Amino acid sequence: MNRKLFLFTAALMSVTLLFSFTYKAANFSGTWTLDESASELGQFGARGAYSKIVIDQSAESFKMTYTGTGFDGSAFETVETHAIGKESQNTGIMNSKKSSTLTWDGEQRFKVDIKLSLEFQGQSLDLTGIEKWEISADGKTMTLSSTITTPQGEMSTKAVYKKG
Repeated sequence: MNRKLFLFTAALMSVTLLFSFTYKAANFSGTWTLDESASELGQFGARGAYSKIVIDQSAESFKMTYTGTGFDGSAFETVETHAIGKESQNTGIMNSKKSSTLTWDGEQRFKVDIKLSLEFQGQSLDLTGIEKWEISADGKTMTLSSTITTPQGEMSTKAVYKKG
């Protein structure tokens, strides 16, 4: 009897310890503005990044509103919703079909695996990519590192955003 009580108590303590070490994911909610001088935007400069991102984060999903200037100079705004840990369908650049999966990658970061299917100059293109989002410990700076694979090779950018 004492041995069963001991094993039960040990198991209960182990479970309690396990749950006490779980982390609380960072809150990315807010309005984020591009800090061009701190970013590495490649050949397209600021037109290769969103000028503003508004994030509304819940325990189950992220709603992201992107604002920017297209390669042709026209302003745009697009909204995407990502269910955490589940495949999401959105409309991407140039009215592409965007399939993505957002997963946590630690306390201060998450990643989004992306597949894009689009029509460009009469050609069908399938692109893949990954976005790595990270927030600073003080919650004032967010970094979005993106890599997209095209038939011409990989393109990578690092966009730094300030909250407020």
